[in-house]
Amino acid sequence: MKKTGILFGVFLLILSIPHERRARACSCMEPPSVSVAQSEADAVFLGMIIDIADMDIRREVTVDVHEAWKGIKTKTIKIYTGHNSGDCGLPIEIGESYLFYANDWSERSDKGFLTSTICTRTATEANAREDLVELGVGKKEFTQAATSSSATSHSPWFAPTILGSIALLFLLSWFLRKKRLTKGKG
Repeated sequence: MKKTGILFGVFLLILSIPHERRARACSCMEPPSVSVAQSEADAVFLGMIIDIADMDIRREVTVDVHEAWKGIKTKTIKIYTGHNSGDCGLPIEIGESYLFYANDWSERSDKGFLTSTICTRTATEANAREDLVELGVGKKEFTQAATSSSATSHSPWFAPTILGSIALLFLLSWFLRKKRLTKGKG
């Protein structure tokens, strides 16, 4: 019984150890036409990057929206992308204006978590001239409230670590209780 408890404790400890993220490489197909990209995107907008926050597995980009063709209601929004081209992240800079083709991250339950990658037609305003001509005039008036995503910067192992810690505390209290009962009998 003692060996089983120890093995169980070791198993829980291993589960609670942070694991390395899997390496991912970005491989894109040729971007679709402007009309197809617009219809497939959840949001299409032109805006200037005013802040970039590096998070654990992505970057949170704050954008001041100048013009929108689809999916944007507020003047300031947050969009998420990878850190570099290896994880399909956009090569973006504060102060630059970009035409974004963004999508809701369908793996999350909260809506409004927009992402964009190098696999979309997203480009600097200077490199998106043809797209802007084809898109025509977009919406230029927005509400001032910033869209706040409920995305967090928790590491991918946040939940397993918490659960593992709780399990270890439970196991430790069980061992201490068992030791106290054994002492009381002796």
